[in-house]
Amino acid sequence: MDAAKRIRFDILEMLFKVNSVKKLEAIRNEVELIYQDSSELANISGDEPLFMRGVKTIRENVTIEEMMAEQNYQPISYEKFRALADKIEWKESLDELLEALSK
Repeated sequence: MDAAKRIRFDILEMLFKVNSVKKLEAIRNEVELIYQDSSELANISGDEPLFMRGVKTIRENVTIEEMMAEQNYQPISYEKFRALADKIEWKESLDELLEALSK
């Protein structure tokens, strides 16, 4: 038996032992995410940047307020952001960071 078939068989054996509907739903959701990610990866052209894998379209008929509530958006003031950013200890110079972005 090849490795992929053995792994599938092992997964099925474990699944048959699970009796909890919540656990089965969680497993299904994880498998769907893995399958979706691998399907999307196969559809990405070589010219498209890899970060586009993380770009999702916005649902239709959703308001900005609904999105903010769903994502638990917490605004931050510039002063607080600046204070946090100033605490970062960069190992690279600004020129090195900018050069890395252009690669």
